[in-house]
Amino acid sequence: MNKSSHKESVQDVVARLRANRSQQESTKEGETAHSINDQPQCNPPTRSKASKNTLAVSAAERKTEANKIIKRLLFGELTQGQALKNLRVTILGLKQDVFAKLVGISRKTLSDIENDRGSYNTEVLNKVFKPFGLQVGLLPSSSDTLRSLLTKHDRD
Repeated sequence: MNKSSHKESVQDVVARLRANRSQQESTKEGETAHSINDQPQCNPPTRSKASKNTLAVSAAERKTEANKIIKRLLFGELTQGQALKNLRVTILGLKQDVFAKLVGISRKTLSDIENDRGSYNTEVLNKVFKPFGLQVGLLPSSSDTLRSLLTKHDRD
């Protein structure tokens, strides 16, 4: 067999992570339904967080946070690397090595992108932003023009 047949696609990994999270959340909900007099339950293993300060958030909160990060990127308040790091930590809660493996790049390449070092082609950038539903594209260089286009689009 060739090497690629053993690799999970990004969609497969994201689906697996979501299924694990859903299972953990339903287990926790089930545990809270038991009375205090029940035998203590074994807690499921905790997920490895990107940072000790990273808090678990709901799907709706992740979507809201992702939209805030993307908006800041679009309006030039964050660099591409800063946005990627914020999305990786806030939305997926993954460490660099895990995320790099997920998207099929080296951890050093990911680190360089997040620290705005180097110049990477569209293919690599699309790989790292794909889990967030983003791809490299063209935008107006003026944030005022972008705001105008988005505001006009909202009224249409």
